[in-house]
Amino acid sequence: MATPLVLARFKVTASLDPAPLAIGADASPRANMAIGQAIGSDALLLIAGALALVALFSLFGVMAARNETRQVARLARRRAHSMNELLRTVRMAENIADLGVWQYNPATGEQQWSDGMRQLFGVDHEDEFVAGDAETLLFANDIDLVTHVLRRSDERSPYTLRYDIHGYDGAPRSISVQACNLFGEGGVMVRVVAVVRDVTDQVTRERALEDSRRAAVHEAREARQLAETDPLTGLANRRRVMTELDHLILDARRESLPLVLIVFDIDRFKLVNDTYGHLEGDKVLQSVAQIAAGQAREIDLVGRVGGEEFVWIVPRMHEMHAEQLAERLRQAIAHGSAVGQVPNVTVSVGLAQLRPSDTSLSLFARADNALYGAKEAGRNAVKLAA
Repeated sequence: MATPLVLARFKVTASLDPAPLAIGADASPRANMAIGQAIGSDALLLIAGALALVALFSLFGVMAARNETRQVARLARRRAHSMNELLRTVRMAENIADLGVWQYNPATGEQQWSDGMRQLFGVDHEDEFVAGDAETLLFANDIDLVTHVLRRSDERSPYTLRYDIHGYDGAPRSISVQACNLFGEGGVMVRVVAVVRDVTDQVTRERALEDSRRAAVHEAREARQLAETDPLTGLANRRRVMTELDHLILDARRESLPLVLIVFDIDRFKLVNDTYGHLEGDKVLQSVAQIAAGQAREIDLVGRVGGEEFVWIVPRMHEMHAEQLAERLRQAIAHGSAVGQVPNVTVSVGLAQLRPSDTSLSLFARADNALYGAKEAGRNAVKLAA
């Protein structure tokens, strides 16, 4: 016959004034042992749970660290790949554009030359390029690039330097250095970055254009000189004399300064040509022109305006002093114009001072009238205009 299963229900009740639990000496040994076993079991369970949690957190930390390490490694690989691609792109750009990159650290004095920079100086990318080679290449071309950029260390905008060089390969080149200063804390320059380009073709074209421009200016000057110069005597011709006289009249009026026009003519010059020939007559004209040019000041203008007629524009001088110059000219020609078989000739001189109402034509006319007055007075004389 089966033994009946007896289920016991224990009910714990609490009262407001419970009886104290006897533990220790007053408790029975069996009770104390039971309580100790219960407390010990719970402590072990708590310690085991805490250790398990610590181990679990450590495992999670290790797993997170490994995952972070893998992410960092992947990021580093991606960045290295991107950097390699960037460097490859830069090298391609340098080769296509024929340029290089130069960097300088003023704190360490270190220079960095890209492959393109080395190629601009004729250094093959496979050749060894050690510290000091940069300075050697620069100084071999008489280029103190570091000093030049340090002199401009305060510049905030990009600036350009240009040099003519000879590289390792001996080929002449012109390079353009477009530099930019980088600044750190306190506004101190911490690095110079420069793009260096081969501008040989550009410089060659510019120099050819400049040579052409100089040649054109020289030819234009010569053409103008020919157009304004008397070919026989080398003095100013009538066209230039009248143009310059207009300008000097305007200057004299603007600055309230005096101006005198001297006109002189070789006496009996037709007789010289008839007696000695036109070739000897031309030599006489040249002799008179040379004497007159020697008498003039730097600010004066002497010209030939007709066959044997000359003018002398004397700015910044009054009539009284100009008359002394005219007399000195007359005497110099009378005593020093002999050429070959032709004896000294004489000149008649007329001069007029600028009046407020004068134009270049009226001033010339008054001086010319004074010249004819000197001829009528017997020639080889100086006559003032009325």
